[in-house]
Amino acid sequence: MTGENAATDRKLKKEFERKRRILNDMEDAAHDASGGLYSITLDAPPFPHTALGMAVGELRATPMQAVVSMQEHARELGADGVLGVAICADPQCLGMGTSALTPRFVAYGTAVQWARSD
Repeated sequence: MTGENAATDRKLKKEFERKRRILNDMEDAAHDASGGLYSITLDAPPFPHTALGMAVGELRATPMQAVVSMQEHARELGADGVLGVAICADPQCLGMGTSALTPRFVAYGTAVQWARSD
């Protein structure tokens, strides 16, 4: 590897690490915002619950932000958790034929309330 190639490689690695730190910080902030609401892709937990309805978030820039938006909607419904969570990309924002569009994501699932133990 020539000196110029090594310098370019180091520069690219440094930029990759910088962007990775930014994404990690964004995900950490989204995790903090979720406030520990139980969210899972499985459709049924190992304990009794009542389905309250669908919790659907708003379109967001990252999948984690979409999940947080869904969790906020679930809280509004009085949910303790969300089951069967799915994350979808908005097909109109995937840049089909143009690079000007930024992908956006939406998350949804079934808002549930745990059975109360007496």
